[in-house]
Amino acid sequence: MTTSLSFDEILWPAATAVPADRVSTGSPETSTLVLHSENGTEAGLWRVTPGEFSTIHRGYTEIIVIHDGDGELVHDDGSALPLRPGAIIVLEDGWSGRWVIRQTVTKSYTIVPQSDGRPARHG
Repeated sequence: MTTSLSFDEILWPAATAVPADRVSTGSPETSTLVLHSENGTEAGLWRVTPGEFSTIHRGYTEIIVIHDGDGELVHDDGSALPLRPGAIIVLEDGWSGRWVIRQTVTKSYTIVPQSDGRPARHG
């Protein structure tokens, strides 16, 4: 099956709040549109509104392409990766840090499981 979408045609699922125990600033909300899921690998689109929150990648690697917005991913060691249109980022299994979102970010993503074939949730 082939899927073809244009960003202006996307019907985003309802946004959900990032869990309060992960949020350090603002009230960020996310929306995820899964485009393909098979054998634990998942590809889709994800959108997040401004705010700051923590994340830990366990059991999977995530490949990200930023399409809109502005922010950064700040690793626990303090290094930062800019989140701007055109940025391509690979977050390896075990990455932990925080999302700092200044302007709503839209990304495409692919999650590749590391072991048991079940992807963990991203973002």
